[in-house]
Amino acid sequence: MIRRQFLSLMPAAALAQRGKKKDAKNEPPPPPPPGERVRQAFFEIVRGYIEAARRTSPTMAVVEYPGATVTKSFLAKSGLSATGVTRMLPALAAWTASGRQPDLGAREALIAAFRNGTDPDSADYWLPSPADRQNQRQVEASIVAWSLWTARDTVLAALNQRERKNVAAWLASCCRVPVRNNNWAWFTAVVQAVCRRLGEKFPEFEFDEKWMLDDLRALDAMAAGDSGWYNDGLKGAAFDYYNSWVFASHFLYWNELAGSFYPEFRDRFSERLKNYLEIAPYFFANHGGHVLYGRSLIYRWAAVTPLVLAWRQGLWPHSPGLLRRIVERNILWQWDIGAFDAAAGKLRESYTRNGTRDVCESYIDGGHPYWGMQAFAFWLIPDGDPFWTAPEEPLPVEKSDYAIAIPEAGLLVRGARISGQVTLYNAKSTKTEPHYRDKYNKLAYNSHFPFAVNHEPGRPTLDNLVLLRDPATGERACRGPVEESSVEAERVELVYEIRLHSVTARVRTEIRWRGDFEVRSHFVTASGEGLEKLEILEGGVPYTDRPVDLNLAAMQAFYPEVHLKVWNLRGWKGARTEEQDGSVWYGRHKVQVAWAPLAPKMSLATLRYTSPKAVPKDKVEEEAQRFAALYRG
Repeated sequence: MIRRQFLSLMPAAALAQRGKKKDAKNEPPPPPPPGERVRQAFFEIVRGYIEAARRTSPTMAVVEYPGATVTKSFLAKSGLSATGVTRMLPALAAWTASGRQPDLGAREALIAAFRNGTDPDSADYWLPSPADRQNQRQVEASIVAWSLWTARDTVLAALNQRERKNVAAWLASCCRVPVRNNNWAWFTAVVQAVCRRLGEKFPEFEFDEKWMLDDLRALDAMAAGDSGWYNDGLKGAAFDYYNSWVFASHFLYWNELAGSFYPEFRDRFSERLKNYLEIAPYFFANHGGHVLYGRSLIYRWAAVTPLVLAWRQGLWPHSPGLLRRIVERNILWQWDIGAFDAAAGKLRESYTRNGTRDVCESYIDGGHPYWGMQAFAFWLIPDGDPFWTAPEEPLPVEKSDYAIAIPEAGLLVRGARISGQVTLYNAKSTKTEPHYRDKYNKLAYNSHFPFAVNHEPGRPTLDNLVLLRDPATGERACRGPVEESSVEAERVELVYEIRLHSVTARVRTEIRWRGDFEVRSHFVTASGEGLEKLEILEGGVPYTDRPVDLNLAAMQAFYPEVHLKVWNLRGWKGARTEEQDGSVWYGRHKVQVAWAPLAPKMSLATLRYTSPKAVPKDKVEEEAQRFAALYRG
């Protein structure tokens, strides 16, 4: 039998649903189809934006939402924020260029932003990017340029020669300081590609080919083999969703504009993109959300932007029905759990109504969530296209279990068909700064039980981590850089150190799985003065007793019977449930924690069952005993 059962949770909220009979008289009417719901969500976002922009300034070149954070990274001459304007432009441009109705005020907003934001005489002039340092304007310039290209027939026709020169001059100011040690190189590469094409008709737009090619060479050097993943920087390891919402999306912008003129770069980047897109659908859970991991998560559905762009360019390697299911479900899932604050008419800076603001980084302001509006490029897809007409197809996790290793990026993505959840293991990327730490350094990230985060030094969150803790002070420490790692279809292994006070623990962790079960083994060697005063912990997923409370109607189908359980296979002293703050979804939450006094040599292992859609309890016990028999010792 299993050596020791530690903790078990089956919330009453889930059990209460058993045996309930539906009352047909009180049944609400069925919701509109997903496509219509996406359209209505888009309308709400646009209406909220238009109203806020008009309230902020008659120029509509700046926007500040009620209660929104304002940073100093991109302020207009007036001191008002421009980030929310530039990040809405791609969606407004796609809607306008498609000729869709109603107009929603998109045409007026587009023209006003370009006319007034780039006019040095305007009170809300966006100001040029500095000539002596990198600046947020360089980031925004990429989508300003892309939006100008997308809606060129509308915007450029409305601007006179002086106004076109203003736009060209502002874009040119963003290409004076090269930034080629991370994803920023794509931003100026796209600006140059737009200027190349617009310059064919409007000489105000000047193209610097050498600049663009230098950008492309730098980006090419960031590729992790042919995997389709890029290391976002030249030092260490940084693999995250920037692979989607910059490396993939901005390549596709560049490709539409300039790929045919530079076939060597086009083919090289396209082949990598194909490999990335082959795996991309496996990151989406049955509810449509992607596994939350890494930084800038408040960009939300920006994760689907390159999927849509790839379809438009004939580079999507899967069916149109699968693509539409991913896109619609991803947008609606995040909408349903609280992406939009209807009262304030804005996208939230927290992931949900109750989720922690610490999901954001220091650079995030009220306009930053609108980076996700690039995903609405699908409005450019004609109505009769198979994207709109083909029958939807199930997501990969709805069809079978899978475990896909991406060794170049140190990632493994795993899906469990029985529960529809997806887990992402990270065995390479590391961030030690407090506002990044919890977003990268955990053992696993789960689609149905998203991680917890805070920005406090010495207080990493407990979930899905091995930690050292000083019981006297509460101070904690988690891993530093990964020294060795291996990701394979049946296991993940990584070696790292944890340092707290003068104590260093060297840990080799191995994780194996079967369905909703997971075995975590840790082999620990510790040394240093005061070792005996510390404890070692392993946390499970963050949870609440009623996860469906975010939105019962939307979530109940994906959380019909939550069941969490942990067993001691070897080495742990005990287990407890600890309450914490900082869940990305819930704020206040609980974690099932295994613990033991730290010792010089330790061999530890737990078996964990984590399911939002549990099988009967007797089946859980039977399977647990079979699985655990392989690893107890």
